[in-house]
Amino acid sequence: MTNTLWPADRVAELAVLLRGFRPGKWTEADLSQGAVAQGWEWSAGELGPILHTGRTFGEGQLLPVEDHMDIHVTTEEYTGLHFPLGRVEGGVRERVEAFRETGRVLRERLGEPNVIGADDPDDPLHGSAPEWGAPFLRWRDRANSLELRVSGRGDPVLSLLPTSPTEGRYRYDREHGAGLVGGFLGVSLTGDIAGMTIAGITRGDDWKGYARRLVDVLRTMPAELTALGFERSFGLHGDIPGEGGPWVFQLALGKDVELGLDEAAADIMKRSPEMPDPEELGWTEATEARHLQEEIAYLAPSYRYDEVNAVRLAMLVLETAEALGIASPEGLSLTDNGGRIPNPGGDGPHTDYRISDYGLAVTENP
Repeated sequence: MTNTLWPADRVAELAVLLRGFRPGKWTEADLSQGAVAQGWEWSAGELGPILHTGRTFGEGQLLPVEDHMDIHVTTEEYTGLHFPLGRVEGGVRERVEAFRETGRVLRERLGEPNVIGADDPDDPLHGSAPEWGAPFLRWRDRANSLELRVSGRGDPVLSLLPTSPTEGRYRYDREHGAGLVGGFLGVSLTGDIAGMTIAGITRGDDWKGYARRLVDVLRTMPAELTALGFERSFGLHGDIPGEGGPWVFQLALGKDVELGLDEAAADIMKRSPEMPDPEELGWTEATEARHLQEEIAYLAPSYRYDEVNAVRLAMLVLETAEALGIASPEGLSLTDNGGRIPNPGGDGPHTDYRISDYGLAVTENP
């Protein structure tokens, strides 16, 4: 089969149309009235009503409120209008690049989104998600949000969503999920973010459980960031007994994935006869140039975003942290500005995306 991804002008035209669409209170009466005003036909479908737009945009799927959304709605009878933007053949790399290119088209027409992030692939807001991740770009306002997301097979989907139920479900799952619901959320102080409430981070207190979470993060976040058009580079402090909180790890996540051991942590390990040498745990000594430039003393194997050995990297973090005496994952924290991603459309640090790392479960130092 060949790709049937929509051309750029068609995607952009639909995005502008949906931003101007007024579903009112998201009741059937309001939505059917809006569909008639657009010249669309309404018909029953297996999952919910289908809006037939004609040849230009095909069919949009309306999804009715289900049990897991009951407590998050008021007047809403539907939780989203979803337009598949074609089909992408190939593997993870082809689907990630298709999402990235579609996002580029939308940015050119709409400007930068004010919300970015990822669902937990095991608990996505809409239907199912591919194993490689569940990224989304969201142009949010108080009433409705336009979102680019992925279908269960990884194809791009453009959705119009009622903002309050969408955010309510995402926040509730992270507040009541016992720290087991992953993903991340980035919010920029641009556009309309009035009324938005963001769930706090649930910290892990057990290294074994945290290792499982870290595997999921390293498996999905690099692909998700690449699909969103971003990269992250940040460090992790570690609460090492008698040593304060030096930098321990440095991570680069995006098209390329790299895990480094900071010079301060490596020196502590080498000074202590009770600790293993970093090379015994699987670290490789960094080049002199890299060491001088970034104070990275040792490196783990590097990977492309779609080839990450997440288990190997997560176990290296776990074994190194335990060797250093860091009592639990609560002893890890982000280095300064580690929880921010620059907004290409912003005008300074105050418009950066401020990241809530629900999967990584770490926060910046107070």
